[in-house]
Amino acid sequence: MISLFSFSKEAKETKEAKEAKEAKEIENVIEYIKKYAVFAIEEMEKYGIPASIKLGQGILESSTGQSTLSKETNNHFGIKCGKKWMGEVSYHDDDLPQECFRKYNSVRESFQDHSKFLQQPRYSKLFLLNKNDYQSWALGLKKAGYATSLNYADLLIYQIEKYLLWKFDEENSYGIEKKINLYLDSISKKNEKNDSFMKKNIYFLYKIFLLIKQKLISIK
Repeated sequence: MISLFSFSKEAKETKEAKEAKEAKEIENVIEYIKKYAVFAIEEMEKYGIPASIKLGQGILESSTGQSTLSKETNNHFGIKCGKKWMGEVSYHDDDLPQECFRKYNSVRESFQDHSKFLQQPRYSKLFLLNKNDYQSWALGLKKAGYATSLNYADLLIYQIEKYLLWKFDEENSYGIEKKINLYLDSISKKNEKNDSFMKKNIYFLYKIFLLIKQKLISIK
């Protein structure tokens, strides 16, 4: 028979592992934003592609710059070679084994090529959308065939909303650096609120555990 103590210990370890994973993920996202948000904002101002979409796709497609493809080729958007690509290439397993992917000299070049990639006719309807409407952009990308995943739009929207990336789409008079600093401040405050919420819940669960323990003792 599994004791209540063993169960609570295992639950605590699982919870701690989950929290550690979440903390690392947030850390990676913040680091990604610090490095590459400037590229996304520059491209938004030049082409009208929401910075939230570009950052969301970059985070999703490159696993916050941790994927093998992004590390070896600077390809942060999973863009395959295609018939017209004349640059360097690299082969990686994707939907099929050893597919051809574009290789870039820098991450900035990847962000720039992503903007050019979206200039294809099949993505033209996206540019009729408001650049603040990231939901419609995400749905439009999926509809136009950007990715094969059936829930690609949902995954992209989730990334944007979880990490408040939509803040980069807001119209204001701040420069790029100030936009990034404002974002980092807002996500920091969000994490502080989440930490406070978690602490309250841990205390609540601990109280429940004590009540259950007392009930079991009284039964004996």
